[in-house]
Amino acid sequence: MAGIGFKLQKLFQEDYYSSRLKAYTFSGLVTSGPWLIVILVVGTIQWLAFQMPMLSLEERTLFMLSVSYAFIFSQILFSFQQLVVTRYVADLFYEKKAHDIFPVFTGMLKVTMLAAIIMYSIFWMISPLDFLYKLVLFVLFMTINVIWVMFLFLSAAKFYQAIAYSFLLGGFIAIGGVFLISRILVDPTSLELLLGFTVGMLVTLFGLFFAMLRTFPLRYATNEFSYFRYFDLYPDLFAIGVLYVLGIWVTNFIIWFGEGRTVVAQSFVFNPYYDTAVFWSYLTIVPTQLLFVVAVETRFYERYRTFYGLINYGGALHQIDKAKQTMTTVLKNELIRLGRSQGVVTLFAILMAGVFVGWIGVPEEVGQIFRMTTLAAFANAMILVLTLLLLYFEDRRGALFVNLSFFTGNALFTLALLPLGIDWYGVGFAVSTTITFFIAGLRLMYFMGKVDYYVFASSNRRKLGIERFSQMGTALNRRFSR
Repeated sequence: MAGIGFKLQKLFQEDYYSSRLKAYTFSGLVTSGPWLIVILVVGTIQWLAFQMPMLSLEERTLFMLSVSYAFIFSQILFSFQQLVVTRYVADLFYEKKAHDIFPVFTGMLKVTMLAAIIMYSIFWMISPLDFLYKLVLFVLFMTINVIWVMFLFLSAAKFYQAIAYSFLLGGFIAIGGVFLISRILVDPTSLELLLGFTVGMLVTLFGLFFAMLRTFPLRYATNEFSYFRYFDLYPDLFAIGVLYVLGIWVTNFIIWFGEGRTVVAQSFVFNPYYDTAVFWSYLTIVPTQLLFVVAVETRFYERYRTFYGLINYGGALHQIDKAKQTMTTVLKNELIRLGRSQGVVTLFAILMAGVFVGWIGVPEEVGQIFRMTTLAAFANAMILVLTLLLLYFEDRRGALFVNLSFFTGNALFTLALLPLGIDWYGVGFAVSTTITFFIAGLRLMYFMGKVDYYVFASSNRRKLGIERFSQMGTALNRRFSR
């Protein structure tokens, strides 16, 4: 939790407008930088593609879908290990065993690459795309999967600037490559666009790789799969990560088979109305990510640390009660401030949807869906915030219930409204996420009311069932780890 807090606190202590601006800029760089850079790069490449008169609409769409699918399914693969490995690495840092982190990286990387190869093999067999195109897309897919893994470890090591610079450099290379293609080739295709973007992502990958070498100078490959035992210790973290990511994308998967469905190159299914609206909607929640980090790392964390410090080091009961009340009050105020700030942005986006649709030149149906998906994105952002707070307080059961509700509600509401057609797209997503938002808020309020009881009375680690993953990790260490 103290990751970027020290730098943010220092900047906020300086009573200068420029220092506060630096603090918010730094927070944005950490929370949304790579994501925004990739979006800007893809958007710029798409704009360059529109400047190529010989490039057909189908070729441009094929490029966009190739990149989108690579990111979506790599994110799903990553979610299976993300929270469990994050917890394992955090515990290693806490126990001052940083020398054991690099083997975890190589182990997670091997598992991720194997899963990615299996997943892409299925696509390779069913897609009629050209061999060369599928090969370049395979390189891109594998590159993004490796980037996710490196991103996790470099974030844990607080090497945020290296992350941002790597994405920036890769983005410039990708845009520059596509620009050169547009000037050199008379008849460019989606393959050249994909190749240019892939080269940029490879540059990002190598930048992150060199940052990994600098961050972890002690590198060896023993007990690479020891982290598997955390799947037995924290099965709820595994489920939370998967349910949240699937909850984000399940509405898209369902609507891909509804009214407006389009198939490109007999390989990619999408819904241009819904997918476009969702894409722009998620850009509206950048303020939540930025403000949450600032609120947690500067105002809330100090109270959180005081409360747990008193418990861990024998504070008196009245001191613990007072610290709890202070922490609860600060958290409540920060959540209200966060909801109010994001609410203003969301309301503005909804009111300006008609103008925005005309400006970017998309059908009016996209604007109607955008209003619903923007509301859903707001609720989704708050669900993520509340989930993270529940995890900060070790309420994994509550976080699991929230994310199970998120995934199940999105799937059921979207399925129920799918037969009603395009006019109802996004409504199920908005209703479901709003309900889950209230569930998450109520759970956090309930837990905070008894947080001292849970700290004293509950066990921090629970083993459920047979330790299958621990046994699997031990077997893999004997077979594949030096």
